[in-house]
Amino acid sequence: MFSKESKDAMSKEQLIQEFAEAYEQFIETALLAARRGVTGQGDSWGPREFVAHMAGWEVMATVHIPHVAAGMPPIFGSVDETLQDAMNDTLNTAMVTLIGDQPLEPLCGILRQAYQHTVEILTKLDDRFFQPGEYIYERTNDVIEHCQEHMQDLVRS
Repeated sequence: MFSKESKDAMSKEQLIQEFAEAYEQFIETALLAARRGVTGQGDSWGPREFVAHMAGWEVMATVHIPHVAAGMPPIFGSVDETLQDAMNDTLNTAMVTLIGDQPLEPLCGILRQAYQHTVEILTKLDDRFFQPGEYIYERTNDVIEHCQEHMQDLVRS
């Protein structure tokens, strides 16, 4: 894992590589957790739910990132933190409900395709979007950290 300071020093290419590696590690962790018998119980998510959630993030990113790169405000951003949390919860629930009942292997394939499409989009963007404080830079870092959080959740399960 990289510290926040080392991520700030990464080039666009390094950040995109870290993004892809975080997803591959997350997918492998989810598959290993499933082999250990980890499943979602009650309100807690298991590997399928985590993978569906992250696939949803990246499917949405394929629309969202070009929108922001074109100079428009973030589609799913809100100044009101309570509203933002409610929107995030709704989107997470929708994605998990829509695809979360699929077998884990196909879900991992959906996630892999989605994040690879995001990598293609990111690679084509100008380097100026990969400066600390820029939305796309911050979102990419946030996804890396989110993958790591979910991997820790799955390892602890």
